[in-house]
Amino acid sequence: MSGFFRASAFIAATLILIYGMVATSGHASYSWLILLLISAALVTVAVWPRLPKTAPAVQRTITRGTVLFMVGFLVLGVQLARIQVVDSAQISDRTAADSGDLVVQDPRHRLEASEIQRGSILTIDGKVVAQTEKNPDGSYIRTYPDPATAYLAGYYSPLLYGSSNLEAVYDSELMGESGGNPITQWLDGILHRDRRGYDLTLSVNQELQDQANQLLGNQRGAAIVMNAKTGAIVAMASTPNFDPNKLYVNDGPQVNAETNTAKAYWQQLTSQEDSPLLLRPTQGLYIPGSIFKTVTASAALQSGVAQPDTVYRDEGALTVGSRVIPEENRPDDNRVDYTLTDAYGWSLNVVFAQVGLQIGPQRLQDFAQKFGFGSEIPFELPVAISELDSDPSFLNSQASLAVTAFGQGQIEATPLQMALVADAVANGGTMMEPYLVQKISDEKGTTLSTNSPSTWQRAIDEKTAAQMQQIMINSVQNGYASGAQIPGYVVGGKTGTAEVGGDKQPNSWFIGFAGKTDPEYVVAVVVENGGEGTKVALPIAHQLLQTALQFNQSK
Repeated sequence: MSGFFRASAFIAATLILIYGMVATSGHASYSWLILLLISAALVTVAVWPRLPKTAPAVQRTITRGTVLFMVGFLVLGVQLARIQVVDSAQISDRTAADSGDLVVQDPRHRLEASEIQRGSILTIDGKVVAQTEKNPDGSYIRTYPDPATAYLAGYYSPLLYGSSNLEAVYDSELMGESGGNPITQWLDGILHRDRRGYDLTLSVNQELQDQANQLLGNQRGAAIVMNAKTGAIVAMASTPNFDPNKLYVNDGPQVNAETNTAKAYWQQLTSQEDSPLLLRPTQGLYIPGSIFKTVTASAALQSGVAQPDTVYRDEGALTVGSRVIPEENRPDDNRVDYTLTDAYGWSLNVVFAQVGLQIGPQRLQDFAQKFGFGSEIPFELPVAISELDSDPSFLNSQASLAVTAFGQGQIEATPLQMALVADAVANGGTMMEPYLVQKISDEKGTTLSTNSPSTWQRAIDEKTAAQMQQIMINSVQNGYASGAQIPGYVVGGKTGTAEVGGDKQPNSWFIGFAGKTDPEYVVAVVVENGGEGTKVALPIAHQLLQTALQFNQSK
């Protein structure tokens, strides 16, 4: 083999190792192990000895065996280096189950967590979401003063359960390990200096967050209010929720009592059927019902299938194949002709079944994807992926396509997803990237980084968005969503009553927007088994939009 070939093999092996270190996670991931083996093969090629043909067989065997032995040691060394350097933080934070309880594996991480003053989490108006207080023995304890925002921070339980939500996602920033000056952070670690974590300031308004929790009350559900132009989340409520104060366990003389309390509370949370640990705005998946008609109408308008004044016939029922779709929402049983705008405002399933059949399965799927269905929403917290169908062949049935068009069938969507659907209409067809953390700052109040508005993707063009805005405004002015009107403001919206099967009450939905002249805020509210959207979700959304607008006026 030529010197050039050997050098090329060695360089390729080095580049593959660097790529594997950077692009893969987990020291035992299949991708990393495959790349490691490929690199080992290339290194072997690069250093494979060239022996004269006259060399004795024993010498050949020993030499080549030595080379393979050395390559094996090199691979082992690279793997150990990865574990100790690249994956050290991940291994330190790893949790595992032990006798049914979630426990943190690395005791050194637990000790470090009790000795560092973790950064605070604050709302945009300066209210404390999470803070670290000092014990008489010099250790620290994490506290969450306000129940309405505490679960957004998540729990932080270094001795038992690890962390969740913002406490998990921003752990390194809250511990002061990243997010600031990297040289200072490195020196602090090397010299074992005392350090304080960095603070997170959320885009959440405390008053609005409190109101969202109060309005949802004891009902299972979620509410999101988002700035239509920036994507900033100003309220994100989830009920039922939990108290992270009861899960924190600190080292010290009180550790046994606190551990028993935390384990009892964890058992209570994990055994409840209503899943209080589930952050419903981002992780709850629901049948959207009639609010999905926003996507269907947008698809019809942009694809040229219909115009806002296109007339459809609704005689009270529609037969599609062997399925009869009844109409229960006609405002006048003697009237049979309705425009697309009318049908949206009065939520006519028969009309939207016809619209869905006109659009067709592929085009409806394409537009759902443009609105974000089937994609991972870029957000600080994990978001469940909304889906138009769970079975790829489902929409091939005409009856299935018809019911999907008015929001039933196999559709599942998170409240955040549906808030972004409203945002696309309110924001000229563009969906913004939602965000919860406004900025990160140090203990002196110096801003280290800020979250700037960023576009996620375009769902529809500006013309279609303008048409849909007027259709949603008409829904509030002349349709079933009339209870959402706010004097002096432009309000658009759509109610939803999503059937969930069995004897359960339907889920109650509302999505919409409001502003002085143009949309300023969007809202999405769902109440599980709440009944009619007009009676349950709409009044909650109406009050939240009203408060958000008043807050905006006072700034």
